[in-house]
Amino acid sequence: MFKIKFQRINTIFLFIIFLSGCALNKATTSIDTTLKQSPTQRNVQLSKLNDWQIKGKIGFLQGKKRESVSLNWQVQGLENKQRLNLTTYLGINVLKLSSENGQHIIEINGKTYQSENLDHLIYSLTGFTFPTKALSFWLKGLAFQPQDKLIYDRVTQLPIELFSQYDGHSWKIRYSNYKQFDQYMLAMKFTIIQADLTIKISVYNWSL
Repeated sequence: MFKIKFQRINTIFLFIIFLSGCALNKATTSIDTTLKQSPTQRNVQLSKLNDWQIKGKIGFLQGKKRESVSLNWQVQGLENKQRLNLTTYLGINVLKLSSENGQHIIEINGKTYQSENLDHLIYSLTGFTFPTKALSFWLKGLAFQPQDKLIYDRVTQLPIELFSQYDGHSWKIRYSNYKQFDQYMLAMKFTIIQADLTIKISVYNWSL
């Protein structure tokens, strides 16, 4: 398989998740939350949210390396499709991901790579393991596997931390800055940690 030097593809790490900002340890809301739900009610509701789009920024931190790009990620779960664009602050496209019916295509640096296994494609390009299958669950504050552990704020009953195992690795996700979109309470800031890798996500807008 192809291999690209780590220093030239920092932006690939970012797409998996998909943004920069500092997460707080306590879930907060920037509006008066009239929507009150138990964790069970929220989980049932969000498990049915299959089509959504987020726009924001993603930041990658590992050691002394720092990278951030703008992100536009659209998921059509019922149709098994997704589109992801990463651009610089000048609007220059650095990565495109297109997935449909189990086929994944990545365009970067004028080259195209394709695979039925997105995890393997990412590993082939970067040498790193990423939770591609779990991300659409984690961003909604949902457990990906039954053994995942969610911690909720005592007052708002919204997720503030998630501990998960994915592909043999331990992951921790922190949530903050909740806002209400339609009938959904969704986090705007995320910090995703695995070993010395930290990915920070700041969402500007959820489109449902």
